[in-house]
Amino acid sequence: LERAADGTWSVGGIGAAASLATEGWRVRMFEKNAHVGGKLNLLERDGFSFDLGPSILTMPQVFEELFSRAGKRFADYVELQSPRPHWRNFFEDGSRIDLHPTAAETVAASEGLGAEDERDLEGFLAYSRRLYETCEPSYFRLGLDGVWEMVRHHGVVPAVRSFDLIFSMDTGVGRHIRSRHLREVLDFFVKYVGSSAFDAPAVLNLLPHVQSAFGLWYVKGGLYRLALALRRLLEELRVELHLEAEVVEILHQGDRV
Repeated sequence: LERAADGTWSVGGIGAAASLATEGWRVRMFEKNAHVGGKLNLLERDGFSFDLGPSILTMPQVFEELFSRAGKRFADYVELQSPRPHWRNFFEDGSRIDLHPTAAETVAASEGLGAEDERDLEGFLAYSRRLYETCEPSYFRLGLDGVWEMVRHHGVVPAVRSFDLIFSMDTGVGRHIRSRHLREVLDFFVKYVGSSAFDAPAVLNLLPHVQSAFGLWYVKGGLYRLALALRRLLEELRVELHLEAEVVEILHQGDRV
């Protein structure tokens, strides 16, 4: 199971534990902190609550599938809300761009964008969709990660051409978008991976399609409710959970841990 670098269990690790338990394995989890969820945590003060990690959710179908395999309904554990616009972008010259799922909605709701920008954005979202559809069977389904794994799976020429690997995100955006402000909005999607649009590979331009097609979601009560829902699922699957129990060493004997 995958742990975060700080020794806590990420949402992905918890999902792996739930999947193993669903398949009949007896699973024990050891967590360094007093709460589950890794970077998903909550600060409560003066009657208010604040997410200390991520605050929005994309691709809810991943969690729907996880709960469905356990015979549960994800909607019975968390309540999702879809904000409109997805987010609002302010610029120093006073202009504003409201990001919506479609190009037409975005242009209609924003200042300083016109028909030319709508065509540009539609072309970019089609490019973004192609990247996602190419990545879906290998990156999203098989969990392949890194350039060389993708090259080995798809072949050199298809990987370079289909994944746009030799260009940066910003270059990929710039090939489709002429508006400087709209380019900055689309470059900002790199926030999902915590990198720079000038360094990250152009294949990550699949992210706007993910948000446009599958939505951007807010978990009512804060994203930490997702961690609590996953903990409840683990308990129902009889996963043995040990909190405040940091793993400092893994002992091997032959082929056993």
